[in-house]
Amino acid sequence: MSASVLVIDDHPVVIDGVRQLLAGESDFDMVGEATDGDEGVALAASLLPDLVLLDLKLGDSFAPHLCRLLTDASESSRIVIHTAFDDREPLRACLNAGAVGVVLKDASNLVDALRRVMTGEVYVDPSLVADPKVRALRLSDEGGVYESLTLREYEVLCVMALGRTSKEIAAELHLAENTVRSYTQVLLSKLHARNRIEAVAIARELRLL
Repeated sequence: MSASVLVIDDHPVVIDGVRQLLAGESDFDMVGEATDGDEGVALAASLLPDLVLLDLKLGDSFAPHLCRLLTDASESSRIVIHTAFDDREPLRACLNAGAVGVVLKDASNLVDALRRVMTGEVYVDPSLVADPKVRALRLSDEGGVYESLTLREYEVLCVMALGRTSKEIAAELHLAENTVRSYTQVLLSKLHARNRIEAVAIARELRLL
């Protein structure tokens, strides 16, 4: 019996590429595709796929939060992060949030990675760990910025990056202006930034945005 696969990626060319790749594999069946997080979670809840191949950078979605939503929507689904980046911090955060695999988009080992995950293995692309035999992404024993951010803090950060004022952020996120200022101070502290411009610059360096 083939394993059902749901692909969530905001790049149609990536979805098409995965579809063509899996079409030649009898043990996998691509049953759905989504280009944003909300659609992906809804499809996961209705399709209950064996595997979810999730893009790490999906628009404004906060990947660790999306992993949790997908796990809640379909407890039996195994989530594999599909990424073009080798950023340790967000990848580790996703694994801590329920993902069980990480594979790079430019790698040729996607099918092998999915097969390993289906056997119950936690798969991490060998290039991301010092010892390829280590299948947990213990790239740091310390929690990082990704894991310290709440979903609301991340939402404020995303709108802040657009150059919005506190008043505009409050209106867009339906928050009190004082609440936005409080979130801003927390973000500056967590990012070790002196002001908003520096906070956004640091966040971009960390690939939070």
